[in-house]
Amino acid sequence: MIHIVQEAYQIASQYGLVAMDALHVAAALSVGAEEFVTTEKRTKPMHRVTSINVVSIFD
Repeated sequence: MIHIVQEAYQIASQYGLVAMDALHVAAALSVGAEEFVTTEKRTKPMHRVTSINVVSIFD
C-alpha cells in the first residue's frame, strides 16, 4: 500500500494530477493494467500520463 502512495505522489508531481487521480493511476499500474478508462476529458492532466494508456469515455 505504501508503494502505491509513493508512486501516486511521483505521478502527481510529474504530471500535475490531483491526489485521487494519481492514486487511481498508481493502483492501476500496480496491478499491471494496460489501459485506464476515465470520464476525464482529453484536456485534463490525467491524459498527460505516459506510463499507461488513458482512455476517455468521451472520445
